[in-house]
This record gives sequence, C-alpha cells and structure tokens, in this order.
Amino acid sequence: MIVPHKTQCYGDSQDPPEEAIPMCTLRNFPNQIEHCIEWGRDKFNELFVDTPGDLVSYLDNPKLFVAKLKNDSTSSAVVSTLKRISDFIKMKQANSFEACVLLAKNCFNNYYHHTILDLLSIFPKDHVDKEGQPFWSGPKRAPSHIEFDPSNKMHMEFVNSYANLIAAALHIPENRDIASVTGLASGAKADPYVPKKIEVKLPEEEKNNAQPEPQAAAPEDEELIENLLKELEDLQTKVKKDQFTPADFEKDDDQNFHIAFINSAANLRATNYQIANCDFAKTKMIAGKIIPAIATTTAMITGAVTAEIYKFVQGYTEIESVKNGFINLALPLFLFSEPTEVNKIKSKDYDPISMCQTRSIPEGYTIYDKTLVDIGSITIQ
Repeated sequence: MIVPHKTQCYGDSQDPPEEAIPMCTLRNFPNQIEHCIEWGRDKFNELFVDTPGDLVSYLDNPKLFVAKLKNDSTSSAVVSTLKRISDFIKMKQANSFEACVLLAKNCFNNYYHHTILDLLSIFPKDHVDKEGQPFWSGPKRAPSHIEFDPSNKMHMEFVNSYANLIAAALHIPENRDIASVTGLASGAKADPYVPKKIEVKLPEEEKNNAQPEPQAAAPEDEELIENLLKELEDLQTKVKKDQFTPADFEKDDDQNFHIAFINSAANLRATNYQIANCDFAKTKMIAGKIIPAIATTTAMITGAVTAEIYKFVQGYTEIESVKNGFINLALPLFLFSEPTEVNKIKSKDYDPISMCQTRSIPEGYTIYDKTLVDIGSITIQ
C-alpha cells in the first residue's frame, strides 16, 4: 500500500487557487476564456437549475415561497424570478419543441446582440474616462454584437443545446436532429431589438462598494409583483410540480447537452469580446472543476502503482517480487518493503467475533477469492 502525505494540491503547482473573479468582469468585461466559461456555467444554473427549481418550490407552497423570496431578495430580483416562473408555466402550456427553439433563439439574441448593443450605447468604442484615457483599454475589451446565423455551427450548437435542455426541464419530447432544429430556428420569428438602459458597474466601483446599501423597492416594482402574483395564482392551477425537473449538472455525460451548452455559450461570448475560443475538453475541465495532477502526490502514487503493474503483467507474481510503498513528499521519504501475505481465513474452535466455532469452506480462502455457483436459478429453499 502507498500512503500519500496529506498535502493540498492545486493542479501542476502548490500555488493556492486564484481569487474569485469579480462579478462585473463576468457580466460585462471578460478578457479571458475562463471568464466566459464561468459566465456560461452561471447561465446554465440560472436557466436550467434555479428557474425550474424555483417553480417546483412555488407550486409546492406558493405563500411560503413568495414570503421567503421577498425577504431574501431585492424587489427587482423578485420581479425577475416571478417573471421566469410565469414564462416557464406558459412554455409548459404550449408544450411544443418549436416554442423551446424560439426561446433559445430569443436568448441568443439577448445575450450576444441586444445586451452588447445596450452596453455600447453607454460606453461607445471611442468612449474616454474622466482622465481622458480610452475606456476600452487594458483588461477591458470592446465587444461587438453577433447576428444570429442558422448556417453557423456554433450558433446552432447554442440553440440546439438550449432548446433540448429546456425541453428536458419541461418534460417535452426532445429533438436531437440538428437539421430539423436548424429548420425550426430559421423559421422562428425572434423578438426585435428594443434599446433599454442597463446598469453597469465598473471594476473599480465594485471594489470600492463591496457591500452596497439595500435599496427601497420602487413603486413600479411593487405593482409588477402584485400583477405577477395574480397571474401566477391563475396559472398554478393548470400545471403540477412533477411536470418540471431541474437539471442536475453532470460533466461526464457528453450526450446530455450540459457541457455542450456551456461550451457554445462561452465561445460565443468570447467571440463578442475577441477572445480566442476553446475546445470542448477545456470547457469540461474548467466548468466541471477537474484539477489535473502533474507533479503532485497523486501522480507519485500513480507512478509507483504502475511499476507494480509492469511486474504483474510480465509474470512476476511471487510475493518477493512486489513491494509496498510508503511515500511522504513533505520530507521527502520513500520507503519500499516486502508485503506480508494476505490473511487466510481458517477454521477455528472458537471465533471471538462470531462467539462460536467456525468452519472455513474451502479451508484457507482469502477475501480476494471467489466461489462460483453455476447450477442455474436457485433460492434459499
């Protein structure tokens, strides 16, 4: 057995992990593909985990859910959550994959076209700060909007994965035929762009105001909340909570569209900001938090075990030929010794655990031995 020294491993080195990425960087000013992947992972949670999960909680106990939501969130966040729940119920009532594709296309336009135009309306590409320096410089990259093109493979990967994930959450039959989905996306009439004013925090502002003061609810928000609650009271009677299933993120199933959505979402955002795209494997590694071990304890164990496997496949099965290892990389200490024979289970006149006489059949078997009973179907009787 190889006993590793308990060290904290951070990939290829012993450096601690990087600090959390500021939210303003993820939302408006990404400059690395890692920022885009984290943004895509956040969108996956928001769209396919949190929203259907909130809907199930609402249908389970509407009054308790609304009371907790109002207590824990700002008025604008309450409006946003209730609106998403209402939209989900209406999607379920439509119960068509075509509606899922239309929603995916609208989402594409919102993320990669409308929001970018809104951001550039506040900070044009020639905008200068109060010191007279170009605003879009250094880590802040000037974005460009993207027009949806059904012939573009990346665009369709986003729409296809989004539509199928929404369909799975709503228990609507999925459609994995990319040609069929492309046809639906081409014919879907997306919402036109309507300019709107968005609130944008700069990195320095977010740093100076780490804990913003709570804001009082705006009168228009209160009115919206009341209207949404009345709408939901009517809608909730038309659906059941078992008709909705939040996604359970699974990085290792390449057919469930989880990594596919995050990869396409991240690469499209990277294209917005002129950042080099990444492949599927890198997205899976970062979004799935897979930490490679190159020069760490884990790699040392792997090497030692592999050396023993080489002996075994070459026919060296005598106990004198193999070795136990004790490794402590902190000292460093490497000890290899001849292992003892595996414990053989034998008959006993008195076994202290069973508190009676025991008989071993066959005599001297080990925990690694197998007894094959191949006489067809049998029962205890």
